[in-house]
Amino acid sequence: MDGGSADNSVDIIKKYENLLKEGKWPVKCKGIEYKWSSERDEGQADAIEKGFAYAKGDIGVWLNSDDIFYSDNTLETVAMYFEKEDINLLIGNGIIIDKQGCKTGNHKTDRIDFKELVFLDYHILQPSAFLKIQFLKNNPFDKRLNYTFDADFFIRLILSGVKYKKVSDTFSCFRLYPETKTISSMYKRVKESMIIERKVTNSRLLLCASWIYKYFSVVIRVKYGKSYLLRFLYPYINKLFYRLIVGTWGRK
Repeated sequence: MDGGSADNSVDIIKKYENLLKEGKWPVKCKGIEYKWSSERDEGQADAIEKGFAYAKGDIGVWLNSDDIFYSDNTLETVAMYFEKEDINLLIGNGIIIDKQGCKTGNHKTDRIDFKELVFLDYHILQPSAFLKIQFLKNNPFDKRLNYTFDADFFIRLILSGVKYKKVSDTFSCFRLYPETKTISSMYKRVKESMIIERKVTNSRLLLCASWIYKYFSVVIRVKYGKSYLLRFLYPYINKLFYRLIVGTWGRK
């Protein structure tokens, strides 16, 4: 799904469309079907919803243009889990890569704690989360959100009691570099996260604690990310704020 790009995105799409039609692109996915569209939309969330309206099959996931699956066997592994387990959501780990595709770090979802998902700098890696397609089609994104609609989506699913499984498999490579939306708009993400938090609590103390934590986290990563001391202290600061949030949870 392309939002009517003015660059050469459509030319690139057509290039690979022709390669697929001519059988010259060695696609390793069995029975691949595709459909593409280039038209104006209301943002990324709207474009993804339009894409899933076209989708076939039982399991869904969405990849942004910078992200890739970890290996040729990823989809086969995912399908195996859904065949063996009574689940609607499968959550795996991911690798962080730079603009050139070189590994720069790991993203591990060690546990699913909705307090961390809502109030702390902790999230499910979207390209490593696979879901039964009906949940993707029947749970619309909050289109007020431009940077955190995926986080809000998974939080709502977890709070609704969706059956999920967390596995240690690596499913995707998530591209992160200065020009990506994730880094360049960190402060806007913090503001949007307040919308998500107000959906689950009206505690001013809790909201204030979370706001302080998230802005502090952004300052550390953006301005002092290369400082060894701050990187060393960050996990301990993280635990301190988490205890504060757990302690204030439930207060009005």
